[in-house]
Amino acid sequence: MNEEALRLDNQICFHLYKAHRTMTRIYQPVLETLNITYPQYVTMLVLWEFESIDFKNLGKRLDLKTGTLTPIIKRLETLGFLYREKNLEDNRRIWVKITEEGRTLKENALKIPEFLMNYLNIDMDQYLKYIGLLDELGAILAQAETKQKKEV
Repeated sequence: MNEEALRLDNQICFHLYKAHRTMTRIYQPVLETLNITYPQYVTMLVLWEFESIDFKNLGKRLDLKTGTLTPIIKRLETLGFLYREKNLEDNRRIWVKITEEGRTLKENALKIPEFLMNYLNIDMDQYLKYIGLLDELGAILAQAETKQKKEV
């Protein structure tokens, strides 16, 4: 490899980092109107989809560790959007369940995808195309991570 490989503009990681930061800044103003942060928003997306989910499975779905997810859940519980309940079959496990206020928040959040597509100046087909490309890249990265773990 030559020195071109070390240029910042030739780094996939940098472009992902930059895109992530920009996307978060685009989301921030609309999420502020809902009184939630981006990590809280993606957590609520899962609850809007499932209504009730095991804490461990929620962490897997969001790709978050317990130490990161717990404060998010606590804050959303304080805001009244969800509650935690012990699993009656296994006291070590906890269910995370949406509240009526959480369902109301969903109604207010329905504008977010349209808001995003409007600011990105793309239609639903393009939106889904980018999701597909990111999923493809995510799968490649997951394979690389698995390979790396085997070699280290």
